[in-house]
Amino acid sequence: MFAHIIELTARAGQAKRVVEIIRDQAIPKIIQPAEGFVDELVLLSLSDPNHVTAISFWRDKEVSDRFDQYGFDQVSALLQSVLSAK
Repeated sequence: MFAHIIELTARAGQAKRVVEIIRDQAIPKIIQPAEGFVDELVLLSLSDPNHVTAISFWRDKEVSDRFDQYGFDQVSALLQSVLSAK
């Protein structure tokens, strides 16, 4: 199994919206249908109100890398309006 960890910085006050978009749109429509996907955790920081961590689990590194070639851009486009430009 392989885990892919992504650290995200939301625009002020938008962290919960980031989580909602990942949960309601990215996971069911883009990530879950991908070959080799196992599960996803999305964590909201208690110490930094604008920090979100997403951990996706994949069958192996090869399928994770393959998803990154097309899926990462799709998920990024969904989140563009709520992420900080940092």
